[in-house]
Amino acid sequence: MTTGTDAVEDFATDNRGQTLQDYVFGVSVFLLTVAAVVGGGLPTMLATFDDGTRGDTDAQAKRIADQIVTNTSLGPGNRLNVTLVEAVAGSDVDTLQNRYRLPTTSTVNVTIRKPSGSGTVVTNNGVTLTAGRDATGRTFGKAVRLITIGDGSCDPACQLIVRVW
Repeated sequence: MTTGTDAVEDFATDNRGQTLQDYVFGVSVFLLTVAAVVGGGLPTMLATFDDGTRGDTDAQAKRIADQIVTNTSLGPGNRLNVTLVEAVAGSDVDTLQNRYRLPTTSTVNVTIRKPSGSGTVVTNNGVTLTAGRDATGRTFGKAVRLITIGDGSCDPACQLIVRVW
């Protein structure tokens, strides 16, 4: 038979399993793991669904830039015919949509500017070399090509910028 002190010693040395400290540590690790997955992994998983039309507008912008360079080129080196470029400049959105076979839901802006920090739009023979709507404040797909113009107004080069949204 055991006395009162023996019972206390047996209880203190008994392997009782999980203690309060073990439980708190386990719950803390679990909560940190859940927070890391939700905070770090979930936003990147959902980011692919964030802007579904960006790929379409990028592809449209690249196609239009390629067509402009191909159709107005004087030869290799992206040297463009100024008369053909002026025919594109000043066009409204409907004309650009028809010319480049864009859906009516797409809006386009074509601009030729100097690549300097000022971003000055090139003017040639009184014609500002821009077409379509202003893209300020819009989320758009963009294609940029380095070009020169046959009359030397882009020396050494300018940027052909096509934006589609």
